[in-house]
Amino acid sequence: MKKKAILYIRVSTDEQADKGYSLQHQEERLRNYCQLNDIEIVQLFKEDYSAKTFNRPAFNKLVEFLKKNKNSTNLLLFLKWDRFSRNAGEAYEMINRLYKMGVEPQGIEQPLDLNVPENKLMLAFFLAAPEVENDRRALNVIAGMRRAKKDGRLSGIAPYGYKNERDVANKPIIIPNDDAKNVKWIFEECAKGLCKVHELWDMAKKRNFKGSINGFWYLLRNPVYCGNLFLPAYKDEHEMIIKGKHEPIISEELFNEVQDLLNGRKRVVKSKYSADENIPLRGFLICKECGKPLTGSRSKGRNNYYYYYHCKEGCKERYKSEDVNNALLKTLSEIKANTSVLELYKHILFDVIKKKNSNPPIEKEQLTQQINKYEKRLKNAQEDWLDRKISVEDYSVIKKDIENKLNELRQEKEQLSGLESEGKMKLNQTLPILRNLDKHYLSADLETKLLIIGSTYPEKTIYSENQLSNRKINPAITFITATSKEMQVGSKKKGVKNSLQSSKVDLPGFEPGCRQRRRKLSTYLVTT
Repeated sequence: MKKKAILYIRVSTDEQADKGYSLQHQEERLRNYCQLNDIEIVQLFKEDYSAKTFNRPAFNKLVEFLKKNKNSTNLLLFLKWDRFSRNAGEAYEMINRLYKMGVEPQGIEQPLDLNVPENKLMLAFFLAAPEVENDRRALNVIAGMRRAKKDGRLSGIAPYGYKNERDVANKPIIIPNDDAKNVKWIFEECAKGLCKVHELWDMAKKRNFKGSINGFWYLLRNPVYCGNLFLPAYKDEHEMIIKGKHEPIISEELFNEVQDLLNGRKRVVKSKYSADENIPLRGFLICKECGKPLTGSRSKGRNNYYYYYHCKEGCKERYKSEDVNNALLKTLSEIKANTSVLELYKHILFDVIKKKNSNPPIEKEQLTQQINKYEKRLKNAQEDWLDRKISVEDYSVIKKDIENKLNELRQEKEQLSGLESEGKMKLNQTLPILRNLDKHYLSADLETKLLIIGSTYPEKTIYSENQLSNRKINPAITFITATSKEMQVGSKKKGVKNSLQSSKVDLPGFEPGCRQRRRKLSTYLVTT
């Protein structure tokens, strides 16, 4: 009976580079063998895949071919047994399956007659040797990766926001790339607690984040972004947090704040904001008839979608979103900050910031002393462990407790550092926005637009007669945008009415020469 064979060739990327097991070389050797031994080639299967299991694309097709074409072949030829499998247990099962289908597997460079019982010992060696090699390689990789992490270096593919590079010593290191700004934005938005993680994930995808929701969760939990590396427990070693040599994208304070929120230790503020830029006022409007909040939705027309604000309780309140949004824009365009009042407001807030941080040098010195104390304790514990005065388990517990305390103290010190200058910088950046609030609103992203609306209307407002109710506007904005005539007290002439304030509400006065009135106004502006 003429022998018929299926040829199977396999290679993985590292084997091709290290051992020269190219697909072309294997195919050439197998075809020459069949020609010399008068074996008919029925089919050829080739693949670039690991042999740790038989769940391989080409091998699965090979098995399907044998099932559909019974008695079409009686040999399965490959170069060596490690091309067939690198898992001895699964290899024996597959050999039995092939024999039941009338197919004999054979390695042409390691031929074995399995009808001879002693040859099964050689088969065990041929199958076990590559499995042992794989296991040893895996152990070496694990040891190398753990050694790199202990040195503060992340081996492998860089996470989102970083890219792989080499430092001056030609050692691997990760550095921030163009996506780093998105990582920082994700953590800052998450720390606000205004939306759920899956909602934040949807927003991040619009900013070029391409990972899954699981990948997004991993990003939020990964300490690499604050400059640390997590080393998991392995054998008798406990898990550790190690200071990395790479540049952090966010601060440890921000990372820990996000972890507190995800772990439920920080109160999450339920957002009343809309997630659709076509109906940004959803959650800020109430129905004139029933007083319940208006919702927003879209309707499909013949050629497009149309958006509306409407009542959920069945009232007749229903407005085109375009009309309501234009009314908001008109209101914002009327908000023009009075320069003198804005400067006064800024100086008042500067005074408040200064008073709140009147003792930072003293507090920083106390924190520095505590940090030094705990660092000394950690050093003493290390010396006791090296001198075998304490066990490795006791040292790990002590080390973990001290490092947690040090992280807390360093965060407190970081909060104090530059707090006053940071507050002044933010005020200098944000207060001038009131001079051109409408233009800033038009150029802002959705999240900023919602913040502007929420600051302008801290309470729900009403839409009527093509305009939004000015009674609901933030009183602080009313003061800051007041004219100089409206700020005068005791004048017999009737002041000019503020277009943002209801005529039924009297404006509090302000007299520059009266310290008592100035203090009252200062208190009001700060608290509002």
